[in-house]
Order: sequence, then C-alpha cells, then structure tokens
Amino acid sequence: MMTKVGIDLRGGDHAPTAILEGLRLAKPLLKDQTELHLFGLAEDFLDLEEGPWKTHACTQFISMEEHPVKALQAKPDSTMVRGLYAIKNQAIDSWASAGHSGALMVASMQALGLMEGISRPVVVSLFPKLNGDSIAVLDVGINVDAKAEQFLEFAELGTAYAKALMQKPDPKMALLNTGTEPSKGSVVYQKAHRLLQESAYSFEGNLEARELYDNDIDVLLCDGFTGNMVLKQTEAFYSIAQKRGLQDSFIAKMNYENYGASPILGVKGKVLLAHGASGPEAIKSMILSAESFALANFAE
Repeated sequence: MMTKVGIDLRGGDHAPTAILEGLRLAKPLLKDQTELHLFGLAEDFLDLEEGPWKTHACTQFISMEEHPVKALQAKPDSTMVRGLYAIKNQAIDSWASAGHSGALMVASMQALGLMEGISRPVVVSLFPKLNGDSIAVLDVGINVDAKAEQFLEFAELGTAYAKALMQKPDPKMALLNTGTEPSKGSVVYQKAHRLLQESAYSFEGNLEARELYDNDIDVLLCDGFTGNMVLKQTEAFYSIAQKRGLQDSFIAKMNYENYGASPILGVKGKVLLAHGASGPEAIKSMILSAESFALANFAE
C-alpha cells in the first residue's frame, strides 16, 4: 500500500531552494512504497528531477511575516491550505511544512478539526538522553497559558505518541517543575500535579530541568511557554558548543537538523512543523519524519 506524504515547497525562510535540495537528499532514503506530493508554485517544478513524487501547482503561498488568520482568509489556494485539505480528503497521509507556524496551527484546526476530548493542539519535540534514549516534551510552543486540566490532554496525547512512535508500551510520565515536591511550582502546576497523580497514567511526579537529559522518563509535560524556552535553550547550547569547537557525540544529538520536524498532536490528521530556518539537511529529516509519522498508527 502506497504511503503518501505531502510537502510544502514554499514553507520556511529559505524556500523553495532549501526544500528542493532537501528533497534530493531524502530521495534515496525513502521507502519503496512512499510517494511524495509536492505543493508549490508552477515555477518550482520547472527543473525538478524525476522521483517518487507528484506535483500540485498552487497560485499562492503564505510568507513568514504575514498575519496567520488574514493570510489564510486571503489565500485559499496557498500551498499550506491545499496541503491540509489534501489530508482532510484523504489524498495524502501526512503533511509537513517549515512555514508560518501560527498559520499552520490555525489552518490545521480549521481544515481538520480537533480530536475528541482535546481543546487545543500541542507540539511535541524529542530531546536526547544520556542513556541513548529520547524523551518527548510537550507542549513546546502553542499553549503558553495552559490550564491545569489541559495537562491531562497533554498526558493523553503524549502517551499515544510514545506508544506509537517511541515503542513505549507503558510510557513513564513526569511534570517539568521547579522542584520534585508536589507543592512546587505555580498554582496551575500544583493542581496539574494532583490531577495527574489521580489519573490512570504512569505519572512519576515532578522532574527538574537539570535532569532533562538524564532520567528514566519517556514523556515530560509542561505549558507551551516553558517548553519553548527549554527548546530554544537546547538549540542555543548546541550552537555555543559548535562555536567553541566542542566535539561530543551527545551534544551532536542536540542538533535540531537531525530531528527535522515536530508533530502537531490533537488535530484529526498527521501534521508536522519544521524549524523556519531549516536548511537542506533539516528538510531531509523533516521529510523522513513525515514518512515515519504517516506509517504510525497514532491517529487511530
């Protein structure tokens, strides 16, 4: 059975050049039954080499500086909107873009809708651990003012993600906090701790940020503001290490280009968001991540 992956050729700071170059890098690594569906402007396909893909010519695209809601209303034939409706119509199995994150979030909710019991989508990101495993952190960018009850939604989505894509049959879960005691953190985090403790999830309590890379936790929960700070701090640490000439196999795993894209969980479809500054190597990883996500049974 063919796996159909949609790619936004006009998403990102360096589009379409970086996306087309990343496409060439990913081509020999794709599975035999994978077919890419490329959404771009007609001019993007002029020099496109032959490959396992189909092209979809659009007349519009959403740039990084546009207002997300206004852009979506004004550009129904944009690459992003066309790609998401292709998921809705089951023409493709997953969709990946390095474009406008706000527009992608709004468009995903409008085109696909939310899963039952989920009030807001979340973005999940994988971080390396010293034992060679990974920890999934969510939310890393959307819900900056999360309510305590939303952490149960994060737990549901994080558990499903860990089971489907990390092969964790009973994922261990923790709450990112300022201390290990249940009384630590804001009122919201204290209430979230109580709710998670009373839930059926394998909740291990609070985890401090200093233990992010050395723990036995599979899923780490936090609000989008905190998660995004952790994500950006990790990127900064890797960048500084590169500037200082530090060569270390663990630090190398912090390179976001190796991860490619972060799934948006909670919408009725498999959507991935890549870093806006993604170069060809990161786009290659984005495409391969979209392929893996398409093959996972997460949405079911």
